[in-house]
Amino acid sequence: MKDVLVMKRIFSVMMVSALVAACGGGGGSGSNERGPFAPVPDSVVYSEGGAVIGMQVFDYSADNEVRSRFVVGAGSDGQWGTGDDVRKGGLTCQYQPADRPLSPARLSVVQNMGTNADGNFALQQLGLESDGRLSVCPGWKGKRLVREEVRCKGDFCPARYQAGYRMTIGQQHLEGGAWKQTQHVVFYGDNDQIATAPPFLSHIQTTELSGDEETGFEFLVTVEPSPEYPENVSLEQAALYAGNGYQKKVAQWLPDELESRVIIDRYGDNDSYVDTRYRTLTWIPEKGELMDSEANQNPPSTNQSMRVYGFDLSGLPVKDIFMEAGEDGIWWTADDAVHGFPEFIYSEDDLLQEMKAPQNGTGRTFSYDGKNLVAISAYGKQRRIYRYESAKLKKITSLSYDSWKGTIEQKVTFRDDVQGVKSFLPDQRVAKDEKGAFIDPLIPKERQMLLFLARPF
Repeated sequence: MKDVLVMKRIFSVMMVSALVAACGGGGGSGSNERGPFAPVPDSVVYSEGGAVIGMQVFDYSADNEVRSRFVVGAGSDGQWGTGDDVRKGGLTCQYQPADRPLSPARLSVVQNMGTNADGNFALQQLGLESDGRLSVCPGWKGKRLVREEVRCKGDFCPARYQAGYRMTIGQQHLEGGAWKQTQHVVFYGDNDQIATAPPFLSHIQTTELSGDEETGFEFLVTVEPSPEYPENVSLEQAALYAGNGYQKKVAQWLPDELESRVIIDRYGDNDSYVDTRYRTLTWIPEKGELMDSEANQNPPSTNQSMRVYGFDLSGLPVKDIFMEAGEDGIWWTADDAVHGFPEFIYSEDDLLQEMKAPQNGTGRTFSYDGKNLVAISAYGKQRRIYRYESAKLKKITSLSYDSWKGTIEQKVTFRDDVQGVKSFLPDQRVAKDEKGAFIDPLIPKERQMLLFLARPF
């Protein structure tokens, strides 16, 4: 039995590594036949309802810079991808050499938007998550990101770029492994000037972290409005969606207790109050389960919820569910609501085939050509399609569905002649691992990765 589990573990790691490489991680599929470096995007074609609506074309030719241009029109010939295409706006990522580069910290202003109805609605309309991740720039080996800018012009703007912004990042390493990072974020309004109305508050965030893996981490986050605001602007109104004001935040991440305590001092509209939030991850070895729960003190939590991850004896993911306590407010009773994937199915050759939905329904399925992943489907609809050339990743098609727009498609074509830039999927504000590689949210994660991603910074 142990040998079977070990073999399943080995093949699972291989499969997940291939997925991460395909969706923003390491260095391809293990072959150098087509090129010596990791796959990075060359171009993106965006379609809705079967019709092309725009493109994004990447440029890696400048030193310490990754750029893209948005193609907003097909030009006079009516053909996309030709010389007369109309290009306006785009993404600019600028870097500097660094021994210990840091990824941009999560933005508290964006996190706060998820705590009120208006802010949460704005995030949904802009396709943003409330976890505070704004940056879409890729990691670059031996370099740190110092400036990120998005400008959208014309009728077309990729879905995740509806808000133009400029983020300038500074970092400083302190004694004992501590660090300090500043992020000056300006959101653009009309005429490329600072936006003076909600939803986003232009601001300077300073994040300071101290501690270590053994004793735990403590960090302080402070947010101040951008000095670029005109004097006649009401800052309270500009910050309306961002949790009713500016904030100071102190948080602790205690590895032994696996608990994060976030204390927020929030100001706005002649009101000041403290909100303490708790996030606790509890490992139950006898059940092979990791429980992830959250709670608030001000206001107190009304709907209790919990995420439960299950693992087999070798640490292989076998369950991922989201639970709600029900009307009685008591866990593990008959009225609990269970969502997600209570069972994972593996093939005889140890590749993940299916993540089962509750009541034995079909949730997420994985298809292969040999050992290469070629498709992921969710609830009967395709979400990812992978294509390879000379055993290396060549194309990824990401799909979603909208009742008005029909099938929304993002087709990325990759190249592998760019040294140092880590693989990434354009437009994706998803989590990154310790090496700065993007992680596909459709893929199950190991326990240590879940603990790493749970850090609130």
